[in-house]
Amino acid sequence: PAAGADPRVAELERLAGLRDSGALSEEEFAAEKRRLLESP
Repeated sequence: PAAGADPRVAELERLAGLRDSGALSEEEFAAEKRRLLESP
């Protein structure tokens, strides 16, 4: 699976779950996603 190939995928899924549950706002999710995707 892709999640095993790139830990960022699993982290994005975790963040999406937090957003969906209301623990993260859409803005917080977007900021974390951007930070994650900009990291090498």
